[in-house]
Amino acid sequence: MKDEKNLNDEKINGEENSPPVEKPKKRWTIFGVEFVYLAFIGICIAFVGWILENSVKLVTNGTIDARYHILPFISPYVLVSFAFHICFGNIDDLTVFGKKIFKKTSWKTKVLSNILIFVFLCVAVFLGELIVGNLYEKCFGVTLWYYSSSKFLVTKYAGLVPSLWYGTFAYLIFRLIYNPLLKLMRKAPYKAIKITVIVLGTLILADAMNLLIQIIVFGKAPMLWRVQLW
Repeated sequence: MKDEKNLNDEKINGEENSPPVEKPKKRWTIFGVEFVYLAFIGICIAFVGWILENSVKLVTNGTIDARYHILPFISPYVLVSFAFHICFGNIDDLTVFGKKIFKKTSWKTKVLSNILIFVFLCVAVFLGELIVGNLYEKCFGVTLWYYSSSKFLVTKYAGLVPSLWYGTFAYLIFRLIYNPLLKLMRKAPYKAIKITVIVLGTLILADAMNLLIQIIVFGKAPMLWRVQLW
């Protein structure tokens, strides 16, 4: 029989010779949510935004077009999911940069949280369109959009009606889609979502860079196709 010393030696040697266990890789997170998940939601919003903008054009003047992109994604919309998470956190419990605004949660704070987020989104849309539209015109001499038939305009790039429309759309995405989609993705294979984000993210970034280069070099935004339906 092997004595206790020999058994201990074999146990120690066995542990030393066994392959090391790899530690799980740390995931890059922003205030507790994985970057990959936020990027995936942003890509989904960019696609929905492309459809929404064409829906508005279809209703107003009967046309649909490429929206200055090669792919069916409005590239700046990818950042919307990051803005949601960083600026608001939870639609029923307003959280700015990871810090809760309300110490206690009640039905009153939930209602106030929703109202504040809706107002902020409408204001953000208004200022965003006003700044970006005028910036492109001043710097590159191009007009990316023109609310010619809208009322209550502030320059041709921003107005009360478009801001309310797109602000409401953004609010509904945050209210109905953002959190359920985030929960669903956490049940999906992380690696598959990561690969999807890398592939689509690279293509969308290249598309956005192509648009910027076209504007700088040729002085106009490329419209690859347009269809007049009525």
